[in-house]
This record gives sequence, structure tokens and C-alpha cells, in this order.
Amino acid sequence: MKLSKHFLSYIKSKLQGKRHLLWLAFAVFYLGLTSCETPEKVMKSPDINYKLKVATDWYNKKQYYKCIPVFEELMGLMKGQRSTEDIYFMYCMANYKQGDYMIGAYHFKNFVTTYPLSDKAEEALFMAAMCNDRLSPRYELDQTYTTKAIDGFQAFINQYPDSKRMDTANKMITSLRKKLEKKAWANAEQYYKTENYKAAAVSFENLLIQFPDMDNSERILFMVVKSYDKYADNSTILKKVDRYHSVVTSYKNFVYKFPSSKYLEEATKYELDAHYYATEAAYEKAFAYIQEDREKHFVAAIKECNAQLPYIKDPDQIKKVNETIEKCYLGIVKNNFELAEEQADTNAVKRELKKRDYFDKTVKSYYTFVDKYKDGKYFKEAEKLYALATDKLAKIKTDGQK
Repeated sequence: MKLSKHFLSYIKSKLQGKRHLLWLAFAVFYLGLTSCETPEKVMKSPDINYKLKVATDWYNKKQYYKCIPVFEELMGLMKGQRSTEDIYFMYCMANYKQGDYMIGAYHFKNFVTTYPLSDKAEEALFMAAMCNDRLSPRYELDQTYTTKAIDGFQAFINQYPDSKRMDTANKMITSLRKKLEKKAWANAEQYYKTENYKAAAVSFENLLIQFPDMDNSERILFMVVKSYDKYADNSTILKKVDRYHSVVTSYKNFVYKFPSSKYLEEATKYELDAHYYATEAAYEKAFAYIQEDREKHFVAAIKECNAQLPYIKDPDQIKKVNETIEKCYLGIVKNNFELAEEQADTNAVKRELKKRDYFDKTVKSYYTFVDKYKDGKYFKEAEKLYALATDKLAKIKTDGQK
């Protein structure tokens, strides 16, 4: 054990003779005793007051690793005998100062529950949120503790609206929310980069729901349009029409909020193409269904084309959409003829009745087609089907009269 120079000088000044030897021995013994105290030795003492004094001294000297186990023992020993409010608060604070934020968060919150009327309850509730703030990692990682910290500071604000810590709590919430914004933005960008376009679109949309005041809202709304466009392009034929509609809807929202955006030209291209591609997808979709259900989907495709035509500006695309409508009308004629030809009912009477019914529908759908496209690109094909259908009908009627 080394004695400080100041202490030795003080001792020498007191030494005037042998009568001071006893005092010197006591001083050296006491210094050696106090400098060698450990939490283990202190906890072996039966003297509660002694334990409290030493632990408090360690706390004041910022020797938190020493005082924590002693405070913990004292709370158990003194339970039901004396108040442990001050001890518990020092214990909570020592854990925080020591960097044990998870333990600190739990005990600060428990302190508020245990001593709701304490003059330290306000600080304890604030410190519980501070512990979770310290546990909040960089934005790339899981943000559970960031959310807990925000909730904690908000609970503090609600509980103590006149607190001097109010400004700090609000600033902490703002800072933590920025981290969540950054995390959510990074997630949405990652979804887009990995071609998970549906998740990207939804994530970008949710960004502005969760953080309506985000600085990058113009870019975010543009990315919603772009993500839906990619999502539609990569969808199955049964889903494409609805997803191109989502491109148009998201574009309208974008241009409403940012009519002069630097992304307007690119976004407008996605929107115009979406109108056109929706018509193509509607036509192709009809062939994904069984023949018995195909006619109603050709009708739906015609409606889709007529609905999108007013928004399509490119002359070539307009020409193709009109051609698609003609193909839909032809498709109905052709589909009815094929259904008549492919009837294979084991009952001969039923089979002939179905054939006659579908040949009759072929003729009627031809008349609808020719009224619109007498000089159309597919008129000759439709006329051929009509001629075959009328011949078949005549033969069926002749056979039926025999």
C-alpha cells in the first residue's frame, strides 16, 4: 500500500514523540482498511448502516461497479423495514452510468411504478427513455429500442407537460424519428434494388403515411410510380391490368402534389405507357380463361380499351389499341365457332343442341363484328367463320328433319 505525500507530511507534522505512535498506527490501519474494501467484503458485514455508507461513498465517487451489488443487497435486506426509495434510485442511476442500459430501463420504469409520488419519479421516467435511446443502434439495424425510446419520451411528455426536460424530450423524439425515417427509406430502396417491386411500392407509400413531413417526399412519390410500373411489368397476365391501374393512380397523386417536379417527364412516360399496356394486358388476359368464360373477358377487354384510349397520346399506340378492340370482337366470333366444333358430349342429342347454339352465337357475333368492321383488317377471317357456321347450322337442321 502506498501513502500519498500529503498524507505522510500530515503524519510527520503530528509526530512529536512516542505519544503519537498510537495515533499513527490507527491512521495507517484505517487508511489500509478503507482502501482495501471490496463489494464482497462489505456485503459480509452485518452492519446495514455501514454498508449503506460505503456504497453511497462509492456512488458519489462514480465507482458504480462497486456500489451496484451492495445497493442490490440492501434493497433486499431493508425491504419492509426502511424506505429504499433513495437507494433504488441510486441503483437505477448507477446502472445507467455503468452503461447497463437494458437493466437501467427496466428499473427506472419500475421505480416510477413503485414510487409514483416520489419527487424522483419525473427524472426516473425520463431516464427510462434515455436508457432506450442509448440502446438504439445505427439505422441499418433493428430499431426496436428506437421505438421504445420514442414511446418513452412521449409518455414522459404526456405525464409531465410542464417539465423543464420537455424541450430535450421533444428533440430526442425528433432525432429518433429521423433514424426511423432513414431506416424505412433504406428498406424501401433495398426492396427496389432487389426487384421486390410490390414491397418497394408499399414501403414508399407507407413512408409518407408514417412520416408525412419527410424532406424527400417528392422523390418518394416518384418512386411509388416507378415501383408500381416495374411491378406491373413483371406481373402475371391475370394481374397486369389492375397493376397498371395502380401506376396511373400513383401518378395522379404524384402530379397533384408536385406538378412541376423534376421527375415529371419520366413519371408521365410511365403513366402514358400504363394506359396502353393495360389494354394489351386485358386482351391477353382473355386467353388465360377456359373457352366457356372467354367471351365475357373479351367484352371486358373492349371496355378497358375504350376507357384508356382518351389518355393515350402516341399515334402508333392509338392505332394498336383500335386494332386490339377489333381483335376482341373477332375473338368472340372465333371463340363461339371453336366451342361449337369442340363439343364432345356423349349424348348425341345434347351434343347437337350445343353445337347449334354455339354456331348460332357465331353468326350473331359476326353481325356485331361486321357492323363495326366491314372494312376491317380481320373482316375476311370473320366472314370465313360466318360462312362455315351457317353451313354447319344448315346441315344440323337438315339432319334434324330426317
